[in-house]
Amino acid sequence: MEQRAAIKFCFKLKKTPSETLELLQTAYGNECLSRSKVFEWYARFKAGRESLADDPREGRPSTSTTDANIERVRVAVASNPRATVEMLSDELHISEGSVHTILTGKLGKSKICAKFVPHFLTPEQKMCSLMSIVSINCLPEWSR
Repeated sequence: MEQRAAIKFCFKLKKTPSETLELLQTAYGNECLSRSKVFEWYARFKAGRESLADDPREGRPSTSTTDANIERVRVAVASNPRATVEMLSDELHISEGSVHTILTGKLGKSKICAKFVPHFLTPEQKMCSLMSIVSINCLPEWSR
């Protein structure tokens, strides 16, 4: 939306689409709109368009990634942070794909799987550990 406003501003200053693209690339770097999008929006403003908003789209509206479902997923994850996508899907009766979209896209969550990493002990540490176990196991016999 911000870049569209910049394109409209450049159009009103009588900049060419190529000059507009150069200015956007300078200002936004890698985040700049593509050449075709810049030229497309420039042409829309040249044709008399005033709005920066997207055109209405046809198609079925989303029924699972609603604000209510996003809140339900947020509450479920807060109560059980170790819940899997499958568990949340079953509990909330929302598809796994929608739960995943809500978690990653809407709530900015990511699942970090912890692996068991073996802890390597030096021979001295192993001996110390063994001696501790032996002394703990032998204490009841010595106290008699």
